[in-house]
Amino acid sequence: MGNANGQLKKSPAFLSGVLLGSLIGAAAVYLIAVPSGKKLFQDVRQETISLKGKSTGLIKAARQKSIDLKKAVVPNRGNSDSTERMIPIPRDYV
Repeated sequence: MGNANGQLKKSPAFLSGVLLGSLIGAAAVYLIAVPSGKKLFQDVRQETISLKGKSTGLIKAARQKSIDLKKAVVPNRGNSDSTERMIPIPRDYV
């Protein structure tokens, strides 16, 4: 019975230590990990501007590549000596 009394006396101290440690840990995580609202908004704005610039560059590159590809595939239309014929693509396919 003496052993059971010893465990009962240690139990409240252990539980209060767990509770206090949890509170301190939660406060530390909140203070360290969560940026302020203004800082988060600025970060999102900067990332949006960066992505907009990248997408503009990609669109220009894709447009230029499509023009180059079209020039490579479609022969000079003014040249009547060309014997190549284009195969028509049905409207419902496009």
